[in-house]
Amino acid sequence: MSDGTFLVSLTGQIESVDILAPSGSAWHCKYEFVTGPDWKIIGGLEAGVSQTSNVVVNGALVVFNLPIEINFKSTNLYGWPQIVVSVYRGVQLEGYGRAHMPLRPGMHRVDVALGKPQASSLLGYMGAFFGYQPELLQPKMLATTAGNHLIQMLSHGEVRISVNVVMQGVRSLGYDFGRGKD
Repeated sequence: MSDGTFLVSLTGQIESVDILAPSGSAWHCKYEFVTGPDWKIIGGLEAGVSQTSNVVVNGALVVFNLPIEINFKSTNLYGWPQIVVSVYRGVQLEGYGRAHMPLRPGMHRVDVALGKPQASSLLGYMGAFFGYQPELLQPKMLATTAGNHLIQMLSHGEVRISVNVVMQGVRSLGYDFGRGKD
């Protein structure tokens, strides 16, 4: 790439959610990628929604195997891609998670901790009493630092993602991430 840019390709899948799942419950997840201002999507999907996964046995993994594939073009590393995941049981939010994509080329397993927003005001506590739960209007905000310290979250499960990272033109710009996994 002689124009001062490099390419990053991410392919893989959101494999499963490790969470206390009651039998007979139906689950789905959403994901979206967040990047800095110099990053452009040149292929693939920025966001996606899984199929519904039904749990048969109490405490079993909730398996999604939701494919992800996206290609980026950028001029610098600032704003390296992050994935924001939202997990739902039926229509009830079970948690949000966020993680940076790996910097090294190769196949990686990324475990993303889930957090469930908690009510932080009298009105929120009253709503929780009647079955309403706090949700973020834009889960993408978790990928920034704007106001995150104001959100009270309860740790609640983990999402497993497998992702293959392929880069082109990175070394020609002077970046060195070391060797990929052997």
